[in-house]
Amino acid sequence: MTENLVIRPIEEKDRTAVISVEGKSMPHWRYVERVFDQFMSHPTGEFSIAELDGRPVGIAKFTTMPEGSAWVETLRVDPAYQGRGIGKSLYTRFFDTAKSQHVEILRMYTGMQNKVSRGLAEHFGFGLEASFYGANFGLESPHPTKPHSFKPVSDTNKAADLLMPLSDNWNGFMVMNRTFYKLTPELCNYLVAHGRVFADGSGNVVAFGARFMPDVSQHIGLFGGDAAACFNFAVAEGQVRQAQSLACLFPVMADATRFALADAGFEETPAGFIVMKGNV
Repeated sequence: MTENLVIRPIEEKDRTAVISVEGKSMPHWRYVERVFDQFMSHPTGEFSIAELDGRPVGIAKFTTMPEGSAWVETLRVDPAYQGRGIGKSLYTRFFDTAKSQHVEILRMYTGMQNKVSRGLAEHFGFGLEASFYGANFGLESPHPTKPHSFKPVSDTNKAADLLMPLSDNWNGFMVMNRTFYKLTPELCNYLVAHGRVFADGSGNVVAFGARFMPDVSQHIGLFGGDAAACFNFAVAEGQVRQAQSLACLFPVMADATRFALADAGFEETPAGFIVMKGNV
């Protein structure tokens, strides 16, 4: 029962409790401690905590995206309190926040095999929008790279001209830190503003960087042109940034991308991912 459940915005004083809830619910996939300040400083959306009889039992994050949709993420419920409707209450909070901020579309991701997470989203009307595989490349040891001429793209129109034609090949998304950004002109502007679009003048382009924890992994959000040239740049730049690894998520039907990543030494993750969409 959740009669005494309260959901409210997280405050600085909740830091320890928030980290504890995630540690209990996701012992092998934790990052809130590293991104707490970033989540707290986001100017829109909400970082929420659920308290049952005053005890912290769940957390969730509602993040607004460049084109006006919302990304709902980091939903965690203490295992001792699962099955009591807390996850559903946090989803209801997502929709309440969306309505108050005039957001019409919500998205989330989960693993292909995560029936519980998918089922909760489907309960609230979410439907499958796209399926992706992932691949990683370790940078713990030095890797030789060739000289390249990739440079940051500073013109938003040029970035859009380079990236928007890639939409069909990437199922309409650019992915960093398992965050699925809808590929739109607004996203191109956002990526340029954050220094995440690189091109070499020969038609090769890479959306590259990290939403958070850049020391852990740098991300190839999408790329176009010569795959070998793009990967060479990504490895070189990842090493300059002293990241532990590179990551790339790509559509399940993108066989050419899958084979190119494998040829470059990327290792495919054991399970895939799905992104789901809900309407407010």
